[in-house]
Amino acid sequence: MTDTPSPAGALARYTNAPDPAPLLALNFGFARARALGTALELGVFTALARTPRTAHELAVDLGCDPRGVRDLLAVLEEFGLLEQGSGPPAADGGRRLAPTELARAYLVDGEPGPLGEHFADVLAQWDRWATLTSVVRTGERSGELGAPAARGRRPGLFGGAFPLAVRVAFEAVRQLRPLPAGRVLDLACGAGEWGIALAAADPGARVTAHDDPALLAQARARAEEFGVAERFRFVPADFDAPPFEDAGFDTVVLAHAGRFAGPTETARLLREAARVLRPGGTLLVADVMSPEPGEPGLNRSMLALSLLVNTAEGAVLAAEEYRALMEEVGVTPKECVTRGLVTAQTGERR
Repeated sequence: MTDTPSPAGALARYTNAPDPAPLLALNFGFARARALGTALELGVFTALARTPRTAHELAVDLGCDPRGVRDLLAVLEEFGLLEQGSGPPAADGGRRLAPTELARAYLVDGEPGPLGEHFADVLAQWDRWATLTSVVRTGERSGELGAPAARGRRPGLFGGAFPLAVRVAFEAVRQLRPLPAGRVLDLACGAGEWGIALAAADPGARVTAHDDPALLAQARARAEEFGVAERFRFVPADFDAPPFEDAGFDTVVLAHAGRFAGPTETARLLREAARVLRPGGTLLVADVMSPEPGEPGLNRSMLALSLLVNTAEGAVLAAEEYRALMEEVGVTPKECVTRGLVTAQTGERR
């Protein structure tokens, strides 16, 4: 005779199981990203930074549905991106909201460090991520993000993270001290943070910024912001045959291009960097690289998965792989430093 299940025994199977909250949050992560993207598309943070408003007032100003705006603002407040704002009591009796310090720093247009364009270009990968199951099953990859010549189509992705990247560049240059920088080529410069950091550290540096015109516009604006633009020249990209003479530079920088391009194209870019670098000159390679033993992984595995989805050849390489590629092109690896996700490796042209 079998025992009749008891309600208490059946319930115990569920109450004794691990809390599924982390899985629920992970499964709903796509919706959180979409909520942030919608707020940026509508200009919510910029509007509320100018004047704190109630949900109804903001809906009127933006020409949106009041119910939709109310529900969106409630989520943004839950995210810690909105808070109670100042001002007289609202006529509609609602709470006036304003961006928090975090949102004001990175999500408001006109502030020094907006990341909105970067977030928008990341969110533009939405449809590509729907192919992940197929990519994992078949190994068949595609995507335009890996081609250097396509960088200008996503200026927010390749230049929009400047507020974060510039901190790393200045700290790495301070620690590695690849000085005097002299004649600098910032190959695939993005928003120019590495050239700017070298120019700030070496008053005698003269920087050639090379990239797609859409990114050069960002680099010029940032160089002006840091007061070093008069020592820059801006050369539109020709990634197949960069228009620079042999041994014409004392320092060459290749930052955040390799992981998108993949090992084969990275090797070609490094050969080009070595060609234009004088003997004894410094090559500085910076990128997200696989962690050394004992280092935290942070989000590198997720970035590697993103490259699998969005590029044909891109990959997060290890620092030793970059060092091997440098040796192959006649550059002797020297110092290496990691700051957060980014590893910077220097080498000397033989």
